[in-house]
Amino acid sequence: MEQMIAYIENVTREKNLSLKSWKEIVDTVVLPKMAGPKNEIQSRYAINDMYMNLLAKYAYDISCKDQTLAPILFEIALQRLSCGAVLHDSTPWPEPLPEKYWEYSSKWDEGHVMTEGCYNFIMNGLEQALKFDMTRDHALKILFGLMQHISPTGNVDIDYSLSDFEDKAAPLYRHAERLVEEYASFEEIYPYYVRPVQWEKHIFYLSQHKDKIKWNNFFERTKAVSKGNFISRRLQKNALRKKIERAAMSVAGPSM
Repeated sequence: MEQMIAYIENVTREKNLSLKSWKEIVDTVVLPKMAGPKNEIQSRYAINDMYMNLLAKYAYDISCKDQTLAPILFEIALQRLSCGAVLHDSTPWPEPLPEKYWEYSSKWDEGHVMTEGCYNFIMNGLEQALKFDMTRDHALKILFGLMQHISPTGNVDIDYSLSDFEDKAAPLYRHAERLVEEYASFEEIYPYYVRPVQWEKHIFYLSQHKDKIKWNNFFERTKAVSKGNFISRRLQKNALRKKIERAAMSVAGPSM
């Protein structure tokens, strides 16, 4: 905690913050001076990287310091990601932020592509947002969005811009996949993993959970087999089902 306060003082040039409560530090320094003001006198174009880097560097400390303030701070960072840095399924904003903090919602900010602070937060801080009820669903949508628009090898969809971070696309994908499969249930993951085209990225996971898959539903959702007559489609479905069922086995290798 002392290191975090020293870091905030260094970045903002404020002094004697250790004499203030954490809530006072958040409300008078962290948000207005690091996230950026949004008022008639001075206005930000997006949540500042100073703020994103703070939450990346000290996510665990922030989580431990105040269980009420922590998800508010993480939600502000998540809304910054939703404002141009990551394309994903819609999520409400400025809610679930309390109205007192709506000025730090990105709903009214300009859309802006991935920045270094955004990348750092995703890689080092976003995991903590998965541990709070208030921010969990939003964080998961961001992770699913990353996997939707990036391939496992790091190719980025033409309609999505990672700006200067395309060389880090593959690590972003792997990180998103790891967090999703660690923190989300099969029931939460399945609707995202069996979308058309997307399912091909997740054959190993689907193979691991083959006993939970309702195959008629799988083929309806994925549109993986849509050409040919009835017999041809049936043969294609059987072949694809066997391929998926055996995928985890082939990766694991023969048992001794």
